[in-house]
Amino acid sequence: MSKLRILLFLLIVPLSVSAACDSSSLSRYKSLAANINNYYEYNGSSFDVTFYNVSNELKIVNKSNGQEFFPNSNFGDVVVNNLSSGDVGNFAVYPSTGECSAYRVFTFYINLPYYNSYSSDPICVNNSSTLCSKWSNTSMYSYEQFVNAVKKDKKEEIVTPPPEVESRRYGFFDFLGDYYIYILLFIIISGSIGIYFLDKKSKFDF
Repeated sequence: MSKLRILLFLLIVPLSVSAACDSSSLSRYKSLAANINNYYEYNGSSFDVTFYNVSNELKIVNKSNGQEFFPNSNFGDVVVNNLSSGDVGNFAVYPSTGECSAYRVFTFYINLPYYNSYSSDPICVNNSSTLCSKWSNTSMYSYEQFVNAVKKDKKEEIVTPPPEVESRRYGFFDFLGDYYIYILLFIIISGSIGIYFLDKKSKFDF
């Protein structure tokens, strides 16, 4: 009986060693996962998160519901739809197959902003109140509460119209009004010169 146990042990141990996830493989998967990037978009009712540059040796798991996602090609995209505003997404990256598939090699925590459904309300037109921001968190307000809060914090942008330029004809009296000083100086100087020459002439004639 003891010999049988020893034989079974010798058969099982090599199998378990060969099936182990070695450190070099795990490091390679971690390196692939570190190259993944992501962005999110609001589609009008919910958020879509796109992971790109995902190796086909990896998969992404939404930890909130266990749903698994695989890239559409090698170093392709993974799109996760229907995420709610204000959620904090927890997405884990695992090797898709093989001896390391049980090991998490990377984690993404994605903070999705709150979408303000009241931001397009007429009360927010030309209003720079923070409550009217598209990404302001107004989930705690009913519509009536929101309107009352905006009225208290209303900061309407006043648009100043450009000054009107008066259009009129430029007449003789306008010319005199603009240049009367120069005209007066010209008259005084000319008169002084004229008097001087007249005075000189009268002396010579005498």
